[in-house]
Amino acid sequence: MEPENAIARLQEQIKTLFGDVAELKDDIKKIKEDLSKRLPTWATALIALLTAAVGWLAK
Repeated sequence: MEPENAIARLQEQIKTLFGDVAELKDDIKKIKEDLSKRLPTWATALIALLTAAVGWLAK
């Protein structure tokens, strides 16, 4: 395999990965919003803290 093809393939995989991460973030936000409408305030706060921790760990 030529190095140029390998680089292009890796670049495409990275774009796909970041697209998937952005999609997951959007899904998590939607789930959080849906749950906040149904859960008590303390549970919503706990979910917000856990989401922040996951986001921090994902850096």
